[in-house]
Amino acid sequence: MRFWITVCIGAVALLGGIGIDGAFAVKPEDNRATREKGKRIYERSCIFCHGSEGKGDGPAGWYLGRYEAPRPRDFTTESFKFRSTASGELPTDQDLFRTVTQGIPGYMPSFAGLNEEERWQVVSYIKTFNPSFKEEKPQPLPLPLPPGPPTDAGIEHGRKLYMKYGCHSCHGDNGYGDGSESLKGNLKDSRGLTISARNLTERESLKNGSTPRDIYRSVMTGLDGTPMPSFADSFAGKEKDAWDLIYYILSLSQDRR
Repeated sequence: MRFWITVCIGAVALLGGIGIDGAFAVKPEDNRATREKGKRIYERSCIFCHGSEGKGDGPAGWYLGRYEAPRPRDFTTESFKFRSTASGELPTDQDLFRTVTQGIPGYMPSFAGLNEEERWQVVSYIKTFNPSFKEEKPQPLPLPLPPGPPTDAGIEHGRKLYMKYGCHSCHGDNGYGDGSESLKGNLKDSRGLTISARNLTERESLKNGSTPRDIYRSVMTGLDGTPMPSFADSFAGKEKDAWDLIYYILSLSQDRR
């Protein structure tokens, strides 16, 4: 029995935590009362960056992103970076809940201090800024379990894939974010603002999370509005290759944690 408890706890840790993804969260009905409560939370905690109309033009947000990216998300028109859905699609409710819960390292604080119901309420209100949420029902891409623990051979294969698919051109040969495109200032976001590639050796700098599940999701869905594309087509039917790449990326920070 103790063995199975350990296995289950390990699986939850590997997958990034069930609670953050919202599977066990208390999700209230999406109605007017829920949205009104979410509005009050938004006006107390979010309006200063994202603005009164959700355009990412709040006073603090304007200052933070005046000269370089990223600016706070414009909920009304822009695509969303942090999703479990295909590139170009809206995020799921669980995606929004996850971002509100864990925040974005270095940019947006975690709002885990709100209880789960309050976080769901603010998610319901955020969706009112974009009418597409009424018309579309985004579906997450499948997220398979890794085929097994990382191996030296798999990690070495992952390094070859890292070079093959051009990850080094932005993130650098050793993941420090010093690739040629980044150093030349060629990386721009959808607003034309210069951005830099993430330093993969510092897990705390990974905006979309740093668990194996988080990194897999980022690689497969891409970060819309940035030069980071989706690699879902490249790894279609090649799940083991995808996990080799994920484990290689994780290995870049293994000795520096």
